[in-house]
Amino acid sequence: MRNSAPIALLIILLFIPIQARNHPPPCSTSCGDIHNIGYPFRLKGDPPHCGDPDYELYCDNHNRTILNFHAGLYYVNNISYDQRLIRLVDINLAAGNCGLPYRSLGLEEVVGDGRYYRQYFSPHATFVRCSKEINSMGSSMVPCLSGNTSRVYLNYTNNMLYDSDITSDCDIIAMVLSDHKVDQLPSSYEEIQRTLQLGFDLRWAVECRDCRADGGYCQFPTQESSRFHCSKEDGKISLLFSLFIRLYTSFSYPYLW
Repeated sequence: MRNSAPIALLIILLFIPIQARNHPPPCSTSCGDIHNIGYPFRLKGDPPHCGDPDYELYCDNHNRTILNFHAGLYYVNNISYDQRLIRLVDINLAAGNCGLPYRSLGLEEVVGDGRYYRQYFSPHATFVRCSKEINSMGSSMVPCLSGNTSRVYLNYTNNMLYDSDITSDCDIIAMVLSDHKVDQLPSSYEEIQRTLQLGFDLRWAVECRDCRADGGYCQFPTQESSRFHCSKEDGKISLLFSLFIRLYTSFSYPYLW
């Protein structure tokens, strides 16, 4: 009996490292105004057990939290873990400077990503270069990108804009996702610029990322259900739905100029 205490202590000492490996300590890091960064997010340089590599953020030299998404750079303005929302703003547009976004981003790229999602009908700001002046769009002309040979306009709509929606004298050169909280859409360049400074929300969906990796496609939550559903049926159904949405928006918003 006198030898049982050292044996018990040895068992405990062996058990603690095993428990530590199986249940690593929770991670919570911060960068600037973004505090308590936790799963699924992680900051670059965090221990390997922290967060998910597909949701990695990094802290820049100015102590701003940044997400690299489809080669675009976005400041992280807020993370809501309850609603699974991350608010982003393009780094080139955050200060209200005149110019193009760091990288063009449309809804189709988000829909095809798997890690994040947005509703199919959501606001877009579209930079359009035209070879001639469009009188009806004069108030939304981008001054620093317009000259004698061409004009650049910033168009704001409730849905993604396609080449078929504009005249042959114009070309789409960049898109920006957006959100607006007022009934009337911003129309002048200054109004749209201020709206873009507020950024846009993406909802993350780890379940959908895993579903796609397993060969399925994800059915997003609806008003009736807040749960994701992974379907292993033919993924063409999802593709056909996307094509329907595209056709619908083309017919609903023909030739805005």
